[in-house]
Amino acid sequence: MIELYKGSEHFFKQLPKGVFMTVKGEQGVNTMTIAWGHLGIIWNKPVFIAYVRYSRYTYSLLKTAKCFTINVPKIGDLNEALKIAGTQSGRDGDKFHVAQLTVMPSQTVETPVIKECPLNYECKLLYRQTQEPSLIPQSIQTKHYPNDDTHIMFFGEITHISENDNA
Repeated sequence: MIELYKGSEHFFKQLPKGVFMTVKGEQGVNTMTIAWGHLGIIWNKPVFIAYVRYSRYTYSLLKTAKCFTINVPKIGDLNEALKIAGTQSGRDGDKFHVAQLTVMPSQTVETPVIKECPLNYECKLLYRQTQEPSLIPQSIQTKHYPNDDTHIMFFGEITHISENDNA
């Protein structure tokens, strides 16, 4: 059984500053910065729920992917890489190269993890759900969805959590 909350204090401190979501799809491998997500249990499984806008290149990869990884930097580390992964599109080039990030094989899924991150969640895609814009309070719509570009939620069963003290 996965120790779901292994490293969670570190995760929850870093998430608002950004973590990497990495996906391997038919077109290749990409990473993006996310600052929203959930650790929890659903269907008696440990899960990570990630939110991705339809307009993102990562979404196009997730349409055919079977898994993803969440890669958590040390607090205060990899800020420039997070900026690159959050502002540049994988459609236009290799963000790993530009951000000087190293991919390495994960333990249980096809999508790699980021070597420089001391905490990595490997997730098998279980379910996806579109947000229903009409159910989102107007104040949140105004702040987070001014262009009606809502998210799709990706539920990933956490199959492995690795902590790398050498990152």
